[in-house]
Amino acid sequence: MRCVKYYLVLFLGLAVFTGCKKSGVGPSNPKPIDTDALIHEIKFSAPAQYLAVSVSGTKLTIIYYENVTLLIPAQGANLSFAIHLQEDFSNSYLATLHYTTVDAYGDVDHDWVDDNLNNVTAKTVKDTTIAGAKTTKITVQRPFIFSKDYETNQAAVLGEDSIMNRKTDKIGFASFVYFTKTYPATSTSSQLYYVKKD
Repeated sequence: MRCVKYYLVLFLGLAVFTGCKKSGVGPSNPKPIDTDALIHEIKFSAPAQYLAVSVSGTKLTIIYYENVTLLIPAQGANLSFAIHLQEDFSNSYLATLHYTTVDAYGDVDHDWVDDNLNNVTAKTVKDTTIAGAKTTKITVQRPFIFSKDYETNQAAVLGEDSIMNRKTDKIGFASFVYFTKTYPATSTSSQLYYVKKD
């Protein structure tokens, strides 16, 4: 009889445990927070971007003044070999043009810009506190000079007028950290405003 009671208690215990598990009442295993990814997560402050448009003779010139701020937890900034910033002009008229930039060594580069911010001198880096968290603030401000040659001055002026009527162009940005591995990129986009340069 004792043996039957023992098995009866064991059976009831198993039934209750299995029932709880099926109904979701039993012990749970929440997914752990990936603090490594969190401290390497970049946030953007990318306001509207402005471009100066001008014509000289038969040449159309557009100077894009990049103005982007990256925010990253200070611990993540310290635990990084490199922070990258990439531009995407594909949703704008700029994608059809060639451009030049000047690198950290003073060399003029054609249709290329260094995305490793270790090599970019046109930036400021400051430590700040945001919502109680120590944060590294990296502001990148550098010019990209786009140009196009026309056959006549009149054609260049018409090209300038066409650009001034573009109201939906945007630039995309992506940024990521490298530290023994490449962390997921954060991306955003900003409106482009063309301004005629006198």
